[in-house]
Amino acid sequence: MPEDLYEILQVHPSAESEVIEAAYKKLAQKYHPDVDKSPKATERMKMINVAHDVLSDPEQRRTYNATRLDKKGGPSVKPNPIVDPPQILFKNVTPGTVKTASFLVINTGGPYSKISISNPDTWLKIVDWRSISITDELPLRVNLQVQGNDWYKTYLERVYISLDDIRTFVTVTLQTRFRMVLQDYNWRSIEFDDLKEWAKGKKDLLDAGQELIGKTFRYRYNKSLGKYQVRLRHNHSSGIYDPYH
Repeated sequence: MPEDLYEILQVHPSAESEVIEAAYKKLAQKYHPDVDKSPKATERMKMINVAHDVLSDPEQRRTYNATRLDKKGGPSVKPNPIVDPPQILFKNVTPGTVKTASFLVINTGGPYSKISISNPDTWLKIVDWRSISITDELPLRVNLQVQGNDWYKTYLERVYISLDDIRTFVTVTLQTRFRMVLQDYNWRSIEFDDLKEWAKGKKDLLDAGQELIGKTFRYRYNKSLGKYQVRLRHNHSSGIYDPYH
């Protein structure tokens, strides 16, 4: 039987919002990574966060209460899968680099007979999953890995989780870094983020016609082209792009 959200926070189903907040803060302090560094505490903290997110929101709490399993023999209800977090974002990743993450699957509704997890098996792969409860298959921790091979590209996939015919999903996004390679390949490439950071706050100087000098490149605003331009020092090879848009 799935764990009840009220039991996770150790409060009565009729508890006021102030009681729920107080219980959450107490448990959060107890299972905080700085206090309890065990893997079980980490997983328990995720479940506590999910319970708090649902029960502290009036609309979500009403929905949960309406579908909550009556442990005293009430009518059966459908399962209600919840994922935490619902979105996973990897930003500014170098192409070819493997990144990992995980999400939690919790059932806040009635019993189910089958659980299924989709595996896109593209740039995103489901590595494995395991139960973090000793009494039930759920909550379930799902581990995934991502790897993008193209520069300056946004990858997006959904991982679908179903309890019988009730389905939810996790959205996973991977954004790779921008790299600009100048025409002269004997010189090192200049990565967009590094150059953008270096030029930050200097837009007024560039627009006024001043050329900014770096260790390996020059940077200026080309009025005739209407573009910002970067050129390696002591070399005429150049690339044109606008880091401000």
